[in-house]
Amino acid sequence: MKNKVKIALASPKIRLCDPNYNVKKCIEAAVAADRAGADIILFPELSLTGATAGDLYFQETLISAAESALCEYVRATSNISIMSFIGVPVSVGSALYNGVAAVSEGEILGITASGAASRWFDSISSAGKYAVINGKKIEVARDLIYTDEDTRANIFVKVGEDNAFSRDGVNLILNPVAMAEYIGLAAARRSYAKDVSSALGIPFVIAGASDGESGTDGIYAGPRLVCVCDEIVAESALFEDEILYADIDITKRKPRNNKEPAQSEDVLKHPFVPADPRELAEACELALDLQSRALAGRIERSYSKTAVIGVSGGLDSTLAVLVAARAMDILGRERKSVIAITMPCFGTTERTKSNALALACELGCSVRTIDIKAAVGQHFKDISHNDDKYDVVYENAQARERTQILMDIANAESGLVVGTGDLSELALGFATYNGDHMSMYSVNASIPKTLMRKIIAHVANVASNDGEEKLSSVLRDVIDTPVSPELLPITDGENHQHTESIVGPYELHDFFLYYTVKYGYSPRRVFDLARAAFTEYDSAEIKKYLDVFVRRFYSQQFKRSCMPDGPRVTEISLSPRGAWQMPSDVSANIWHDNVNNIEL
Repeated sequence: MKNKVKIALASPKIRLCDPNYNVKKCIEAAVAADRAGADIILFPELSLTGATAGDLYFQETLISAAESALCEYVRATSNISIMSFIGVPVSVGSALYNGVAAVSEGEILGITASGAASRWFDSISSAGKYAVINGKKIEVARDLIYTDEDTRANIFVKVGEDNAFSRDGVNLILNPVAMAEYIGLAAARRSYAKDVSSALGIPFVIAGASDGESGTDGIYAGPRLVCVCDEIVAESALFEDEILYADIDITKRKPRNNKEPAQSEDVLKHPFVPADPRELAEACELALDLQSRALAGRIERSYSKTAVIGVSGGLDSTLAVLVAARAMDILGRERKSVIAITMPCFGTTERTKSNALALACELGCSVRTIDIKAAVGQHFKDISHNDDKYDVVYENAQARERTQILMDIANAESGLVVGTGDLSELALGFATYNGDHMSMYSVNASIPKTLMRKIIAHVANVASNDGEEKLSSVLRDVIDTPVSPELLPITDGENHQHTESIVGPYELHDFFLYYTVKYGYSPRRVFDLARAAFTEYDSAEIKKYLDVFVRRFYSQQFKRSCMPDGPRVTEISLSPRGAWQMPSDVSANIWHDNVNNIEL
């Protein structure tokens, strides 16, 4: 009997809903791990189909293909000694379960299923059920324990985010998961692993899904780690294809830690922005990587040849074009495949226009300038709108004309329109419906303004260190330019339409958003937290802008309900496809009353 268990963690880049392809990748990994002397190999949750198939799990074609793939895996690994744990949807009668099959020496030992119900999967009780796979009855249950005879490892599988734990006799817990990566998740994952492993006194292992999953609302990074009590003994880099190996001594068990973790609520003034400079730099780099990889995946899967972006010289489009350039680098394509289009109109300043052009040129993108004054003027004539009436029609017509141009050029260039709108604007509904609100993929959808400034500043610093002073200078000037939609005419040579003078400071709105969405706090409680965090604003100002936030946040859901796909990069996402589900016609009276009752 061996004293240690050698475990292999594999997160192969799958093809979503292609079990025939995915099983081959898993077989390759199992064979390689067996040759490396591994006793156990763990794959991510639903690794044979992908974990983001949505309603396609209701399709018998997919479920049948997944079962066939599992049988192929069993046959192909029958002559190796490694024990495998591989994610697969399993059908039992009319029920469908999110399962993990334990496979060893040509046999399916059992299938552990999640007790967490979802739209697609049923919850399973501890009582066993049986699936018939390849003519054999296989037990399907939540609390199965598997024993590896060579190492005496007694293994329990925690499927995904199911909260089930089995303690008696277990000396190793495996946790196959599928979670979209975002800033801060890696630290939370390590902390969670330590808490579980310390509490139970046994090793805890996580294997996460890779970026072969859908990029509709997030990007999956293939995280893997092994934790023994309070120590992370092995951890993979994000997006790393190599198998991660770890030797675990399961004969040495530490006493369980029965203490509850300390609960604390730190009020973060800028909750999306890490205070530590090193952590901030890492967060900025991770954000860029997640955005770029997500966009690269969407470009590749949509067979697009180009990425088309409207560049204004503002923060949002600057970050979007930086992301698009990096996406082309990831795909191994020339950056001229990014088509950056500036579309000046009545409120465009020379400063923003020149910054937009300079940025695109410095990055090596293709650049086009299309003046839309005449087109918008003709549109005003067509709809009998006076061109000196500076109302919402005057402003939105420009935004929609720009979107039409981007969409049409994308069609002509076999391209994909990259959206520029950010999380702060989505929260406030500060976007023109079917104008800048619309795109084919929205890379900034979970990036708030406060973090966006820091990401661009990070790129500026990197560019300066690399000797790209002109690029760095342009980026710093973009940061220093007041946020504006530039839709009203210039007066005295200046643009006086500043967004923060209309809706209020973005640092306040990002604060309101974070504590409203993440914790569900009432406006009154958010007000108290903001008053403690922001001493530079008086109570009347905070209440005023909180009222703006509440009024806009609860009335503008209709824009978010049909927002384009875009990756989750921070803790907060307002995607209607699961992250934030809210009726478009909700009554906000109780929230308004809560604000109105705040006494100064």
